[in-house]
Amino acid sequence: MQLRGFTNPLSPTGAASLVEPPPHHIGSDAIRVLFRAGADLARRYLPDGLEPVEDGIGFAFVADMVKVSAEEPDQAFTAPRRTQYGEGIVGFYATHRGEPGRFSSFIWVTEDWSMGFGTVMGWGKKIGEVRRTHINPYNPAMRPIGPGTKLSGSVSRLGAPVLDVGIEITEAIEASEMPAYGNRGFLLAHQPSSSPAIPTRTALLGLRLSDVRTGEVFRGTPHLTIHDAVNEELGPLKDVEPFAAYAFKQGWTTDTNAELLHDYTADRA
Repeated sequence: MQLRGFTNPLSPTGAASLVEPPPHHIGSDAIRVLFRAGADLARRYLPDGLEPVEDGIGFAFVADMVKVSAEEPDQAFTAPRRTQYGEGIVGFYATHRGEPGRFSSFIWVTEDWSMGFGTVMGWGKKIGEVRRTHINPYNPAMRPIGPGTKLSGSVSRLGAPVLDVGIEITEAIEASEMPAYGNRGFLLAHQPSSSPAIPTRTALLGLRLSDVRTGEVFRGTPHLTIHDAVNEELGPLKDVEPFAAYAFKQGWTTDTNAELLHDYTADRA
């Protein structure tokens, strides 16, 4: 086949592909709020094969993100709009055969190429508007991030609010003190059928992030509002109990080396 590219649209040289070939090097400046949903409710948002952690512990996340493709190491300089995006997540910590990880039930991003990469990998992403507090310590109205700093993040979609998170920082902590539940993501790769000759394909994958590095980490008082937004299924989570919040910077590498954990396509055969 003469057309090339990692993803559609394919083109003569592959330059028009929505997403560049991995690996992708990722950095986040994030707010993460942990909540308890109860195991029964959490289980409703997890695919078969995953079990909730403790009392259905979930997370709400809003971050400024930076991606640089290994194929284009100068991308942050040559094409900054292809490297910067906002991301919001609602998900749950879970185990698969006793091994911990996290499952992102819903993800909202600001750029189409991030959503396209999610489709390839198995992250369920939608386009949304994502905003979070930016602190510039040289602004006369601001001071360096530390105890007493308030940070917030929000996600909206289709003109309506979806998610609001916040933290009032109480202390700086070591990275090891922030619950991680491993550096493994559980993904749900789903490709609906486009023809009677092609079956719907759904698979549970496990993806280990590499080169994970965590910088500043702060702990504080959480704020969380999950809205019952149109074309979402967040209503049952409106009354979950937030119990911890963290602000942190982290980086890692994502590659196409996911492990197949379960093929649901075979279950339907």
